[in-house]
Amino acid sequence: MNSLPQPGPSRQGNYSLGRLALATAYWLKPQRVQHFPGLVAGLVGDRLLRPAPVPDASRIRKSPPGFAGLADDLSTPVVLQAMARGFYPQGHWGAMKWWSPPERAVMDLASVHIAKRFRRTMRGSDMQVAFDTDFAGVIDGCAAPRDPSRPHLTWITPKARALYMRLHGEGHAHSVEIFDADDKLVGGLFGVTVGPVFSALSMFHTADNASKFAIVSLYHHLADGGITAVDHQIMSPWVQALGGTVLARADYAALLARPAGSQAAPGRWSVKFSLADTAGWSPESAA
Repeated sequence: MNSLPQPGPSRQGNYSLGRLALATAYWLKPQRVQHFPGLVAGLVGDRLLRPAPVPDASRIRKSPPGFAGLADDLSTPVVLQAMARGFYPQGHWGAMKWWSPPERAVMDLASVHIAKRFRRTMRGSDMQVAFDTDFAGVIDGCAAPRDPSRPHLTWITPKARALYMRLHGEGHAHSVEIFDADDKLVGGLFGVTVGPVFSALSMFHTADNASKFAIVSLYHHLADGGITAVDHQIMSPWVQALGGTVLARADYAALLARPAGSQAAPGRWSVKFSLADTAGWSPESAA
């Protein structure tokens, strides 16, 4: 997949204003507006106090839940140390912010349950899985609007894209790609390895089952490489059906403290198992 066009200099102003309008509307929705004053107060406070680059538990605020201030320093050591403490950087407009939600949707890779019907779907598919062959295509697919006719706001801003492209180049961020029979990228996901956990940050699909294939293939490859779990941040019906659970912040921190497997080392990943191979994978027997 080709990268999405980025706004040129003549469009930057309108692009930024449009994103600001959408981001403001996001925070003024009924379920979030009560937290908007806390967000603004936290941002102003960080501008004045300039806290240490790597956040810790003392910076986590109750409003908005999990907000831990500005992520001004996005250097690789700072980002990796913060993620090892359970934080991740994200922001829809302006500076990125640190977040550590009270709960995380997590898949224990020894507890993955793949339904027989979906195993048959994988065996019968002509799609192919790959790793780290088109990270840019995957991140752009994740950032693209699902419905071009509607206003679209994504946390994958140009700043976020640059961060994860850099982490990918350094061997810390990885992508799963799903290609159709014509070698067209039709789905995938990307994320960052954090010790014994892979933090899956976003996914997309333009063909039926493509993102599901990416998730299950990721699980199989990570389990084979000694990774313990995948952090999905927010629970989805599909991850829940596969056996995902919700962990409290303290339990997620304890998970991050476990020993890491061989696949946690920086470097480029390559595919080991086809969809048909993964269709025959039994996590319980491998645990």
